Amino acid sequence: MAKRTCKPPPSREISFNHPRAGLGDDRIAGLLAVAAVALALVGDTSCAADPAKPQSDATTDSAVSLCSTPDPTLQAGSAAELFAATRVPTFDLYLPKADWEALKVNARDEEFVSAQACFDGRAVGTVGLRFKGSYGSLYECFDVQGNMTCPRLSMKIKFDEYIDGQRFFGLKRLAFNAYMYDDSRMKEKLAYDLYRAAGIVAPRSAWAVLRVNGESQGLFGMVEPVDGRFTADRWPANPDGNLYKELWPTHATDPQIRAALETNETVADIGGYHGFAQTLTSADDASLLGTLGSYMDLDYLARFMAVEDAVISYDGITYFWTDRSSTNNHNYFIYEASPTRFTLIPWDLDSTFWIDPNHAAPHWTVVPTDCSLTYEYWGGLAYAPGCDRVFRALDTDLDRWRAAARTLLDGPFAADAMVAAIDKYAGVIGNAARSDPTPTKYSTFDQAVSGLRSSIPAVRARLEKLIAPPSP
Repeated sequence: MAKRTCKPPPSREISFNHPRAGLGDDRIAGLLAVAAVALALVGDTSCAADPAKPQSDATTDSAVSLCSTPDPTLQAGSAAELFAATRVPTFDLYLPKADWEALKVNARDEEFVSAQACFDGRAVGTVGLRFKGSYGSLYECFDVQGNMTCPRLSMKIKFDEYIDGQRFFGLKRLAFNAYMYDDSRMKEKLAYDLYRAAGIVAPRSAWAVLRVNGESQGLFGMVEPVDGRFTADRWPANPDGNLYKELWPTHATDPQIRAALETNETVADIGGYHGFAQTLTSADDASLLGTLGSYMDLDYLARFMAVEDAVISYDGITYFWTDRSSTNNHNYFIYEASPTRFTLIPWDLDSTFWIDPNHAAPHWTVVPTDCSLTYEYWGGLAYAPGCDRVFRALDTDLDRWRAAARTLLDGPFAADAMVAAIDKYAGVIGNAARSDPTPTKYSTFDQAVSGLRSSIPAVRARLEKLIAPPSP
């Protein structure tokens, strides 16, 4: 018989919304559980028969439910287990209805509110919850009146926002991507798999169903954030270096360098990145490749670019968006393991695995005669990536890139390998995707999977054509 788990009634004496109010962080989880039981004895005693499906009185402004006694094994679990992607777990999040509604209205503020989190019916504890995204996946999801126009938004959970030192499978945070432009829900996972197979330092990813106050929000991509925990895991010998988000060495003034810091924000020595940017931008054409190689591993960059071309990343490092006042490329991190060693890390890969003939910018191996030209791109403008000094350097020796692409085409990007991966993941997430209450954008899940499977020959042919030696 399933253990019965009761929810506490609304309380005016104990605030679950502010777990630090008068309490020590290390006592929070236990005291909340005890309070829940005590309040249940004198208040509403309605219970959930199945601890995996706790109930919450979401009609009040203060009701918060706990799944069960906090499970300490969730803190020390292995992240490799969490991202094994052999099944789809469920996260339950409980918070007052008023807080949830306010969070949606103010989603663009990207500020955390407290919630009680449960993982497959086991209590995690008090966490921070907020929406996340960028221009196309968050800010464009609201009309001029402030009404949300997207069926759902990506979210982030921060496990130590309210309880210092709290972890979940060793992680401080988790990102949950809404995949509003990917009805197959697996392009990002496939892309990360390819980067990792090519020896690129990349996040791990899987899937999860999110429920808020018992209401399903659908199937989300669950992605490992790139943060200090990530760098400590990937660079155990140099775990505390500076991590930068979307800071390209040819567009890096000192204020931009400081603004891009994701770790060591208050104590960072930015001299290493400053030197990298200054040296690269001042190098003459003949020494560009050697200069780049003194700061970044050229073989690594060749493999990175081979995967970037294989998955056709339409919002990655090769697209330099511009509004004439500033120019930026997107969706990557750079880690400084030492002042002379910087490593590129991919991020946000759902806009992949499709060929868009309307994107007019030339390939990064093509240097136009006029680098002041801009090109139509997703309703905006972008400069040719071949004009950037990083890509001009790589263009002087494309043999590494061609060899890396060949290895990819004959290995993890082979047609049978890709189809097998698509079919495997469709089997893992199929039931959760088909029962997702949020509408798909273009087609059904099964149609999207079929379309993705049938696109593999075309995207492989595109890469074959790119790496073909130029005609005499």
